[in-house]
Amino acid sequence: MPKKQPLGCRTGSIMENKILVVDDEDYHRELMQKLLSKLGYEVEAVESAEDAFSSLAREKFPVIITDLIMLEMDGVEFCGKIRETDNKTFIIALTGHTELYDIDRLKEAGFDNHLAKPFKIEVIEKAIQDGFEEFRRRTEIQDNNL
Repeated sequence: MPKKQPLGCRTGSIMENKILVVDDEDYHRELMQKLLSKLGYEVEAVESAEDAFSSLAREKFPVIITDLIMLEMDGVEFCGKIRETDNKTFIIALTGHTELYDIDRLKEAGFDNHLAKPFKIEVIEKAIQDGFEEFRRRTEIQDNNL
């Protein structure tokens, strides 16, 4: 059975459906990888910000989903470091502790969206579709300004 084509993705682009998931909890990381793969996305799932930076050095991801509470470097710091050099990637914060994070602080750090655990499949699928559309828009704007 062929993979379902993610909604909103154009064919022809090497990274048209790649998502990087960063979560230090094995269960959540594996769940996200399985769920997003079933939705037709190519998913790389890593357990730390350090591993994520290694992945980002090898390839680009239009959408990154990161947990906020992680050892060594939390999701807010991770997002801020990405934004130092990348303003196109769509970054989604994912947390089970929404009471600990102010939405304005997340936006200031560079997050494009935030979702609470547990989440509904339809909600994360819509957030990801929006992310790919926004990534394409940002890329087109940047390409037109060159």
